[in-house]
Amino acid sequence: MARTGPESFDEKPMPRISLCMIVRDEAQNLERCLRSVAGVVDETCVLDTGSTDGTAELAARLGARVGRAEWTADFAAARNASVALASGDWVLVLDADEELDLSAHGSEELRARLLAFARASQGRAGRLRIRNRLEGGEMSEADIVRFFARDPLGCYEGRIHEQWTVAGSIPPRADTDVAVLHHGYAGETVERRGKLARNLELLAAELEAHPSDGYGWYQYGRTLSAAGEHAHALEALEQALNLSCDADEWAVHAVELGALALRALGHVEQARTLVEGALGMAAERTDTRFLAALLALDCGDVTSAELGFRACLAQGPSRSGVERSEAAGGWAAAYNLGVICEHTGRPEEAASLYRAALAARPGDPRCAAGLERLEGPLPRGPAIR
Repeated sequence: MARTGPESFDEKPMPRISLCMIVRDEAQNLERCLRSVAGVVDETCVLDTGSTDGTAELAARLGARVGRAEWTADFAAARNASVALASGDWVLVLDADEELDLSAHGSEELRARLLAFARASQGRAGRLRIRNRLEGGEMSEADIVRFFARDPLGCYEGRIHEQWTVAGSIPPRADTDVAVLHHGYAGETVERRGKLARNLELLAAELEAHPSDGYGWYQYGRTLSAAGEHAHALEALEQALNLSCDADEWAVHAVELGALALRALGHVEQARTLVEGALGMAAERTDTRFLAALLALDCGDVTSAELGFRACLAQGPSRSGVERSEAAGGWAAAYNLGVICEHTGRPEEAASLYRAALAARPGDPRCAAGLERLEGPLPRGPAIR
């Protein structure tokens, strides 16, 4: 008699996991990425789109199945070609300047988490927590679909900021509790500017083909903002919000970026009004609350700013959703509160806040300067640089 119930779950064949990557001139990054997945995936598939630095040869030496394709200015096409190399049941997607975060859990634990997700997925795609290393040691996070079942009806769509779809629809998503470290944002400024220009060109082409794509307008506005084109960014973000719906997680980030563009253009009161209007739709998002407090401070409303920064510290960093900063619920909120306390006659509390901020962000010159103003020169050592 066949067994049923929980016992039969363990008898299902173990899913096989394929790492699928697209690369070009990534010889300096690739080995770090592939070493991080050792013991996690069953095979590695690398699609090279025209490297001249030996990336493809390195990938082959490291045990990857390597394919080659001409770059057609279409990330979805390249992603689909990389997935076509795979033979596994599930696909894990990483870029060469990323690595699995093994700081808290080893490869065996991360593999177990991915397999548990795969076996209980019920048609959902898995989101990984992407932890971005930024210039100056800052960190930001975002939850992005990077793990999904290989499906004959599945493919990537969108020539940039491509998304995995099944039968033309984006599948439901859930978190895998697996994190990735992304090093690309801390790269050289010239290289980043080149990528921004490339991305803007691809986004413009994508929007010409799909002008009603709110997510595409959001990404266009986000990229224009990163390039410092604030007026154009604001126009794109307004278009994105006009096309958004309540289910779009990115909408609140579009509001924040729009407010930052307004701030950069000198329209601080308008920016504050915009962000405060978004607080109701983002009660658990510390980043929105932090920006509202910062804009209140810009407007001279110290009382509201203090209340806002205290709420950020009480709430802690945002834990899920679109791109978010660890600093908003941590050292940056503590530092700004320290400034407020220092300038409103509360030196002891200010010193305590600067000390907390410095503990969370060792060596930060603003935090150190604040503490030195109140307590004198700090001892120099590993924590104070």
